[in-house]
Amino acid sequence: YNKKNIKTKNQKMQILYIIGISLLFYAVYKIVIKIIKQKYDYKRTLELTFLKITLPKNNSDLDEKKETLKDFKEAISLMEQLFSSLKSLSSNNIKSKIL
Repeated sequence: YNKKNIKTKNQKMQILYIIGISLLFYAVYKIVIKIIKQKYDYKRTLELTFLKITLPKNNSDLDEKKETLKDFKEAISLMEQLFSSLKSLSSNNIKSKIL
């Protein structure tokens, strides 16, 4: 009875040891991946170009009639398409480049 009890304790200890080592390797793996991503992101930020886009103000009859809201929404939708296209150029995801 005593040898059997010792044997099961050893098996439990071995299982706990394997689980602990596995968790340790997983944690180290996650840390290494995070460091690699941070280095990549830092290098990528050095290559960024910031663009300032301005829209002209119209002081015409349309402003007085408050019809510029439609024009403003159209301009915003065009710029949104432009920015999404620019983002997809730098994206590594093949699916986002195709769609």
